Amino acid sequence: MTSYERWSLLASFGTLFVSVVAFGALAWQLLMLSRNTAQDHDRRRKQATMEYLTAIMERRKELYDAGIPDERDHVAVSALVSLSLSGDAAATKLITSYLSALNYLGVGTRSDAFDRAVVDQAWGGLIIAVRDNYAPWIEAQRQAHGEPRLYEDLQWLAGEMTPRRAATHPVDSDILPSQGQPARG
Repeated sequence: MTSYERWSLLASFGTLFVSVVAFGALAWQLLMLSRNTAQDHDRRRKQATMEYLTAIMERRKELYDAGIPDERDHVAVSALVSLSLSGDAAATKLITSYLSALNYLGVGTRSDAFDRAVVDQAWGGLIIAVRDNYAPWIEAQRQAHGEPRLYEDLQWLAGEMTPRRAATHPVDSDILPSQGQPARG
């Protein structure tokens, strides 16, 4: 082997080494980009969730002012449901508006546009209470309209939430005054 061949071979191995190092650096950069993209997507999903929850809070206030009772007040919700089922169009419109807004939250969460953990942390108990207290109305609407999937995303979302109260805990209405009512002393 001549010295020219040795230097050629050495240069080839040097070039191969530089190429492998460059490929490794490129692979590392792609890995970091992938991680950053996933983190950014997660942050944006959480931000979108908080923005929707903020918007829906304003809508809930409007509906509360229009007559939707606190979702944990079983007696008041039952009275509104009975009123709607007896044919009161205004009560039906209120309930439909309220449940539709929460159903959209379920659609967004189920499709991964909204972050399930954020929804659970912020409104998990509320979603469960809505599902439980409005279940008779939802079932009646499904039967009346022949639509078995009506509000299914709301029910799915409630099933994904973590109950935070013990079954033996008294109902809020036994402890807290109704919305807009003074506390009893």
